Amino acid sequence: MSKHIWDITLQDLSEHAVWQFPIWKDDSCEETIVIPATKDDAVNPNSQLLVKAKFIDASGSEFVGYINYGLTDVEYSQPCMFVKGEAINFWFGISKPNEADLTKLNFPVVATSALIYGLEAQSVTIKGYGYIAEDSSSRVMYC
Repeated sequence: MSKHIWDITLQDLSEHAVWQFPIWKDDSCEETIVIPATKDDAVNPNSQLLVKAKFIDASGSEFVGYINYGLTDVEYSQPCMFVKGEAINFWFGISKPNEADLTKLNFPVVATSALIYGLEAQSVTIKGYGYIAEDSSSRVMYC
C-alpha cells in the first residue's frame, strides 16, 4: 500500500504507526510517496520515516498526527496533526501562509513520537506556523 504523504489519514496511523519514504531504497520512487515501514526498515539508519505522534497544546488538549523522525526543528520534522479530521501542517517552506486560512490553535504545541520498533521518543515544540521569509530566515506566524 503506497500513498502520497498528504493522503495519510488517522485510520492509516492507527493501522501503521511508522511509514517510510521508499525513495531511500529505490530512487525511482517519487519523493512524496510513503509506505508502511517494517521494524527492519525503521531501525535502518538510512531510512526516512514518518512516526505517529501525540500532540498536546498549551491548554492540555491532545491530538494525533505524525512527525518526520530525525532532527527536531519544525522545518525538518514537518509535523502534521489532525484537528476534527483535518490535517494541520505547521511548515510552509518558502510560502508565507495566509493567516485567515490557518486554524487557530493554543501554542505552543508539543509533538512526541510513539515508542515503537525500538525508536526513541522524539519531541518537537511547535511555537506557531513556520515559513522561510524572503531574506531566507525562518519565521513563525502566531495566530
